[in-house]
Amino acid sequence: MKDNPGAPPPTLGDVLRTVLAVLAIGPGLLAGVWTALWSGDRRRAFNRATRLWGSQGTRAAGIRLSVKGAERLRVRPAIFTINHQSGIDPILLCELLREDFVAVAKSEILKNPFLGPAFAFVGTVFVERDRGHDPERAMRPAVEACEQGLALALAPEGTRSEGQAVGRFKKGAAHVAVATGAPLIPIVIHNAREILPQRGLIMRRGEVRVEVLEPIPTEDWTLESVETETAALEERYREVLAGGVGPDSTSRVK
Repeated sequence: MKDNPGAPPPTLGDVLRTVLAVLAIGPGLLAGVWTALWSGDRRRAFNRATRLWGSQGTRAAGIRLSVKGAERLRVRPAIFTINHQSGIDPILLCELLREDFVAVAKSEILKNPFLGPAFAFVGTVFVERDRGHDPERAMRPAVEACEQGLALALAPEGTRSEGQAVGRFKKGAAHVAVATGAPLIPIVIHNAREILPQRGLIMRRGEVRVEVLEPIPTEDWTLESVETETAALEERYREVLAGGVGPDSTSRVK
């Protein structure tokens, strides 16, 4: 696969940071397993693993997060959606949400020898992308997570987008909202593709700009409105990405 044709050639430092960012999965997984065995508390173990993946992974990769609306990341329960630009999105989510959340991922990740076991350990909800599957049934574990007071994190596109523009949104987030009434909070990632583009292999160090939008109430959403609300969410992402986010609008820089 080709790396980002618009980026300078990767340096040895880029390669080393990429390797270290991937290897950061190991200590987080081991710490989580040890915590589970020692305390018997699976949620405590999951939280320790995700906090370590987020902090160690971003630090190893040389990633700085510049976040607008960071205070909204602490809302629980909630449904957080992200636009999926890059392979670094999982560690960005871990650093942003940190604890008490469950992610939704495509089932193909289970085949990955590194990410598969790690994602499974922290209780990730795996869904099939086959059109023949019932979306409401597939999202039932995600609904249960919200009902337990946790946050849910998912990418409505279902796969990484090409460039800046978002792809078509699927209806999973709206189905969970209808079932739970939890607020939906869009997380807009502006430039993760500059760190690791869709077909790239080597991460570049740099700043990732993130915007956390105001929570969207969903108590009045119904199954009949799922399609309309999903289209409105997709359009909101398009508007925010087109507008960009300036460095003076950030409330937290990491």
